[in-house]
Amino acid sequence: MKIRKNGMISKNRIDWLKQVLIYTMCILFLGILIHEMGNYLWSRGNLETLVLNSNEGDGFRKQEFSTFSIEQIRKFVKTEQVELSSLLTVLLSQKKFDGRDIDLRSYTLEDYQEEMDFLKSKNDHGFEQLKQSYKAIWEDIEYFPIPVAKDTSVPFVTYEDSWMFERNYGGKRGHEGVDLMAGVEERGKYPVISMTDGVVERIGWLEKGGYRIGIRSTNGGYFYYAHLSHYSESFKEGQSIKAGQLLGFMGDSGYGPEGTMGQFPIHLHLGIYIRTENQTEVSVNPYWILKYFEEDKLTYYY
Repeated sequence: MKIRKNGMISKNRIDWLKQVLIYTMCILFLGILIHEMGNYLWSRGNLETLVLNSNEGDGFRKQEFSTFSIEQIRKFVKTEQVELSSLLTVLLSQKKFDGRDIDLRSYTLEDYQEEMDFLKSKNDHGFEQLKQSYKAIWEDIEYFPIPVAKDTSVPFVTYEDSWMFERNYGGKRGHEGVDLMAGVEERGKYPVISMTDGVVERIGWLEKGGYRIGIRSTNGGYFYYAHLSHYSESFKEGQSIKAGQLLGFMGDSGYGPEGTMGQFPIHLHLGIYIRTENQTEVSVNPYWILKYFEEDKLTYYY
C-alpha cells in the first residue's frame, strides 16, 4: 500500500507538472502572439503614414505638437546629436502625424535607430520623401523671426495657433500661417529678420499680403514674411540672404492697392511652404515650428 501510495503521489505530481508546462507554453505563445500583433499593427500604421505624397495631406500640414513634446524633441536632438528631420519622420510616423503626446523620457538612441532602420527597410522612398519635407521646414531655421528688444521695457510679440482660422478678405478662406502681433501698436517699430539662409524668390506688393518678401531656404522651404511697413533695403529677386539678416519692419500693409495701411492691427504674417512631387506650393502650420525656435532669438535695439 505504501508503494502504491507513493506511486499515486508521483503520478499526481507528474500530472500537475504537465499542466503547469501546458499553461506556461500557452502563456508564452499568447505573449509572442500579442507582441507580433503589436509589431504588425505598429508597422502597418507606420507604413500607412509613409505612403508616397503623405506630405501633401492635412495631417502633415497641421504639424501638431504640444509644449511638452516640443521640449522633449529639442532636448533629444541636442543630447543625442541626431538629425531633426529624421527624428521627426520616425516619431510622427508612429503617431500618424499627431505629435501632441510624444514622450521621449525613456526613449533611447538605440530605439530611434531601430525604428528608423525598420521604416527604411519597408519603404525607403517614402521615408526619404517625408524626411526631405521635414528638412525643408525645420532644418534650415536658425532664428526666431522677431528679435528681442535690448530695452526690456518694450513688450515682445504674441501669437497663437490660428491655422485655418476663417479669413474673409477677397473671399472666404483658411488662414495659412501665423500672425505675430506687435506688443506696441507702432508701425515700423519691430524688426523682422530672416529665419534662414536662402535666396529672395519674391519681393514687392501683394493685395492680401501688402509689402512682403519670400525667401527660399537651402533645403527648399519657402518662408513668407508679409504686411511689412517697409523693407530694410532694396532687395532683388535672386539676392542671397543670411539667417538673421534684417528684412524689414512689422507693419499693417495690405488689403487694398499698393500703399494701403491700417486695415488691421500691426503684425507679421509668417507663412511656410514646401514643394512636393505634385504641388509647387503646400502650406504648413508654422505655430509649433515657432515654439521650437523660441529660444533662438537675436537681440536688437528698438
